[in-house]
Amino acid sequence: MSPKTVGSAQASSRVDADVLAAGALCWRTGAGGLEVALIHRPKYNDWSWPKGKVEPGETLPETAIREVKEETGLDIRLGVPLPAAEYMVGGKKLKKVFYWSAQVRSERGFAPVNRREVDEVKWFPVAEARTKLTSYADRDQLDALEKYDSTDALRAWPLILVRHGKAFPRSKWHETEHVRPLLALGTRQAMALTGLLSAWETKKLISSPWKRCMATLAPLSAATGKTIRKAPCLSEKASTAAPERTSRFVEKLLEKGRPVIYCTHRPVLPLILDIYAKHAPQRIADKLPTDDPYLKPGEVLIAYVRPGAVPRIVEFERVRPIDT
Repeated sequence: MSPKTVGSAQASSRVDADVLAAGALCWRTGAGGLEVALIHRPKYNDWSWPKGKVEPGETLPETAIREVKEETGLDIRLGVPLPAAEYMVGGKKLKKVFYWSAQVRSERGFAPVNRREVDEVKWFPVAEARTKLTSYADRDQLDALEKYDSTDALRAWPLILVRHGKAFPRSKWHETEHVRPLLALGTRQAMALTGLLSAWETKKLISSPWKRCMATLAPLSAATGKTIRKAPCLSEKASTAAPERTSRFVEKLLEKGRPVIYCTHRPVLPLILDIYAKHAPQRIADKLPTDDPYLKPGEVLIAYVRPGAVPRIVEFERVRPIDT
């Protein structure tokens, strides 16, 4: 199935392009300040960002991590999305390359896997990288990275909201609502989330205790060994009966400053989105979905939260692992 993702500059989770690719700007703090990693490709004799084409079944975030690993040897965790690049290839095909900032988990193995494709990887201070980049257009991503760094948004942590996968139709379900299960498509969506959500480093898994939400995070729990914490206030019934409790729970997630993945239901989303809007500048809040159903089944909304005493959301990103 084709990967679907949305960066900060897009309005829906569908990406229209003939060729999709993804990459990242790997960064670290050096003695003189912010540094970035560039690769040298002998075939083109150029210096650029690590990137590559999407493989079947991959989402763009997964592609970015895989390509960075192959071309630099670096293990990374994704951060805020950066401007995408768009250009024609072969004279007829539109290519889009999606980028993220990426903090390096470990610099061990700082070397390309295939030296015929990439023969050199080097760290450069930002000013030097700007002159080293072969393509002038590659400076767009660097400019955005530098701007994020100046406001400490580069170190923003992800709060990841998941709408549960496709469930058995409500109108055809005649048993207790809290045990309504996922359909086969919903199970496939849950499985696909495992690879996708590994792109961000998270500490906890939290879910509405209702069956379809728990089942959506179950594959990720099995893959990571993280236990799913049940939060009754994230269920449909509890959020309707006591919306103030649900609101306070989400506020606490923002305040704690720890990367978390949490799963809930469509009827709960407007409450959560209202809270997000209060913690974001207007231009960022305007990117939030406003129309029901807000998110597709199995779709993900990442809020990037700047560290600090007062939670401040600096960007939103929507990702859908497979077609719904």
